[in-house]
Amino acid sequence: MTETKQQQTKALVLGGGGSTGNAWEIGLLLGLHDEGVDLSDAALVVGTSAGSTVGVQLASDIELEEFYILQGTLQEQEKGQFVPPLDSTVLLRMMAPGRGAPDAQTALVRVLAVALAAKTISEEERLKSIVRRLRVQQWPERQHLVITAVNAQTGELVQFTRDSGIPLEVAIAASSAVPGVYPPTTIGNSRYVDAGVRSGTNADIATGYRRVLILRAETAFDVSALNPQEAIPVITFDDELAELQRSGSQVMVITPDEASAIARGPNMLDVSRRTISAEAGRRQGRSLAERVKSFWRALE
Repeated sequence: MTETKQQQTKALVLGGGGSTGNAWEIGLLLGLHDEGVDLSDAALVVGTSAGSTVGVQLASDIELEEFYILQGTLQEQEKGQFVPPLDSTVLLRMMAPGRGAPDAQTALVRVLAVALAAKTISEEERLKSIVRRLRVQQWPERQHLVITAVNAQTGELVQFTRDSGIPLEVAIAASSAVPGVYPPTTIGNSRYVDAGVRSGTNADIATGYRRVLILRAETAFDVSALNPQEAIPVITFDDELAELQRSGSQVMVITPDEASAIARGPNMLDVSRRTISAEAGRRQGRSLAERVKSFWRALE
């Protein structure tokens, strides 16, 4: 049987993880690049929350080194600013309105209803912040980039691409609109929030790709990492892996090593840890380079 083009190609999945997860992923990608491993040839890039920003930056014409240096610049610029707490305790409190719902989808909609009413900064302020951090203005042309978000009114997963007809920064704002922390993003008559409420990676979007490399930031924001009795697992990471494997995908998952986890700390939004998170990620990327090279280049 002739393989489809999709079955012959590679997908890169970049999970959520807040400010520290963003820095860790950039550092890890640069560490791999230092050792000659370039992941920018992925046919599909799936970005959730912090991973959406990283996906855009990886696909841009700007060197990864610049985005690595940017972590320190942003840390300095944001010094002294209020850092919203976002750890497992906060997350469980956020999930409380959904307890007792008949199913995960209903529970999620109840949680998001509370998020829609939360007082946050304005959407305009949030967009300005994203533009400052992103340094890229146009959707990438050389890769199929999918930026994930969740419709806050229905709980449904949405996949934004360059064909969606919305500005890049708006898609990223939607993907990284942590409920109750940042404002939901208005697009048309709908409002959207961080797709991490569905899954920390949304890796099932890459189903059918021959090689799937997943950067899973493994933070408290990944609902599948919590106790199932307390969280709302619309889809668990194990479910995603099973779906990928059933489709014939070969999967490699990278999570923060011990040094990276320590560098990132408990609060993924702690901007004061951007630099050390990026540095730890770079060291980890270098150490994993041979394994990743073997996996990624197996189709060449």
